[in-house]
Amino acid sequence: MKKYDFHSHLGKTRSGDDNSAAQMVEQLGAYGIERVGIVSLSQNSMRENNDVVAAAMREFPDFVVGYADIDPKDPGAFDEIDRTLGDLGMRGVKFMSWKHGYSVENCPQLESVVDAIAHYGVHIQIHGGASPLCTPYIWTRFARKHPETDFVFTHACGREFGTTCIELIRDIPNFSVETSANEEMDILREAVRTLGSERVLFGTDWPYKPTNIEVDKIFELGLSDRQLEDVLHSNAERIWNGAAA
Repeated sequence: MKKYDFHSHLGKTRSGDDNSAAQMVEQLGAYGIERVGIVSLSQNSMRENNDVVAAAMREFPDFVVGYADIDPKDPGAFDEIDRTLGDLGMRGVKFMSWKHGYSVENCPQLESVVDAIAHYGVHIQIHGGASPLCTPYIWTRFARKHPETDFVFTHACGREFGTTCIELIRDIPNFSVETSANEEMDILREAVRTLGSERVLFGTDWPYKPTNIEVDKIFELGLSDRQLEDVLHSNAERIWNGAAA
């Protein structure tokens, strides 16, 4: 069965460990992963982060799907949206509010930035949990405003907001969750029960989490073959192709 990793990274880790696109492709490929969506958050600027991803896309075009790092507070955000989603052909945007230092409830620039991204027909993924800056509530408003755009909570919002985020997005069909770095099996099973397997995406959070554990836990959820296909690759294919649920 095909495996597409919907959420991973490239660039130095928080502890300073370096990595490369070739290393990522080799290590993920060892576990049968055939494609990966990546964002970089390790460089000194939004543009530098996106250049790292663009280089990986050029080096491994059949393996790497690029996501843009966009800081809504940055005066260059709109130009970078046009460059990454237009010129470079990236297939999504990652918002990491704790990395960029803003509260999503108190960032007036965010709405116009989301509007500009929605114009390109790509998905928007949000780091939920792990910080009081990463609460999930405000994002439901943006998802309802843009029903044609797919939204994804990475890590299913972690232990902090996992159950909350599932309940919040229950009736928002263009909102999904991704599994990486969330080892709370009850939360992941609840995501499948409440949202359906069509709204749950497999990810590994490489290089931060052990790939074998991220893969194995999906097979411990007790899913049918059809549900496994949804989670492991079909949902990623649909969202990367820009078709909202």
